[in-house]
Formats: sequence, C-alpha cells, structure tokens
Amino acid sequence: MKKIALIVCALMLISLVACTTNDKNNTGNNGNIGDNANNVEDEIEGALDDNNTGANANNADRADEQTLTGSAQGYGGDVTVTVKINGDDIVSVEAVGADETEGVGSRAIEELPDKIAKADSTDVDGVSGATKTSDAIKQAVDNALKGNIQSKD
Repeated sequence: MKKIALIVCALMLISLVACTTNDKNNTGNNGNIGDNANNVEDEIEGALDDNNTGANANNADRADEQTLTGSAQGYGGDVTVTVKINGDDIVSVEAVGADETEGVGSRAIEELPDKIAKADSTDVDGVSGATKTSDAIKQAVDNALKGNIQSKD
C-alpha cells in the first residue's frame, strides 16, 4: 500500500513539473526541465528501493513472521499444512496429502491454500467434490494457528 501511495505521489509530482514547463510565464531554460524530471524519477526509484531493502526498510514486519504446522485427517490419510504468518496475516499456506485421491482431493490441496492465504481465514468455500480433503486442510490450518496461540500463553 505504501508503494502505491508513493508511486501516486511521484506521478503527481512529475505531472506538476510537466505542467510548469508549459506555463507561458516560464522564462527559464526548458532544456533543464527534462533533467529535473529524470532526477525526480531517480529519487522516486531510490525511495522505493530504500523502502524495501535500504536504510528505511521496514524490517520489523519480517521479525514477526513465523512458520507453523498442523495436520488433520483427510479422505485418504493425514493432510499436513505449513502456514507462514506475519502477526495476524496469513502469508502463505502449503498443504501435503500424499494419499488423497488424485484429481479430486489433489485439487483441494492445490487450490485451497491460496484461498485461505488471500482471505486470511479458513472461512472459505471448499473445493467441489473434495469436501473431506477441503475440511481437513481448513482444520489443519486451524490446528496450526491454535498451536501458535497456545504457545504464546
């Protein structure tokens, strides 16, 4: 979100610089305006880089990232998930269920983790035809998250 706001501000600044070059009262050397616009673009790119990796990077968010695991009984056996969280945000979910039915349960293992991560919740629709595997993935994620809550007490 910060990147988008920074880019929007930068575009507004570039537009402002471009508008002043067309001002009839502008008696300066128009040849330098292009250089100024390039300098502004360079400054913006530098600020974006600093925001991500440089001295101004917000690395505190990464310090809260944790990897949790959980499992639950699926249709063909245990379904195990690896959940990466950052504070209350579910960053990613990976599911493994080697004994789930190929083409049915395997679809749930491929599709459902992304839905959970995007929703930051297990309150998502399961994959049609793979109800047992879908429920197992959601339960495994819930188990992983519950384990994390218990460890904080």
